[in-house]
Amino acid sequence: MEGNIDFNVLIQEMGKCCLTENVCETCDKEKCLVGYCKQSLLTTFKQQDEFIDGGMDDIPYDDLKAFDEETLINAIVFTLNQCKNCHLYHDEDCIINIIRSAMEIALIGQEQDYKGSTLVYFTDLQSTNKVIADKIYTAFKEIQGKKEN
Repeated sequence: MEGNIDFNVLIQEMGKCCLTENVCETCDKEKCLVGYCKQSLLTTFKQQDEFIDGGMDDIPYDDLKAFDEETLINAIVFTLNQCKNCHLYHDEDCIINIIRSAMEIALIGQEQDYKGSTLVYFTDLQSTNKVIADKIYTAFKEIQGKKEN
């Protein structure tokens, strides 16, 4: 593991998206998009790996809970900032891809095909949901601006 992924902060960001047991009554990580993300992050952290074989296949696509839009946008932005922009070497089983995809399902009802570049991602997302794409892009640029200062 190259150590470029900030697992602690990613887990914290996923925790912010969690509706908690006050809403869900019990936590069923395998059936919850946020729970699946948190569990996947813990798995990759413990295994000191950045990939989960078949991780995209196990995302609970049928989780229809209404999560907070702003919190999901922030989580997606954080994952995009963790992305290495690996272009042709992009791997669907990368933990960052899995987390981002699950958050997209929670936010817009479908995962967005990621082609290894945040620039291409924003362009593609515009055709899926322009309003959400603009919100994600704005938040992404704000964080990029903070990094540069």
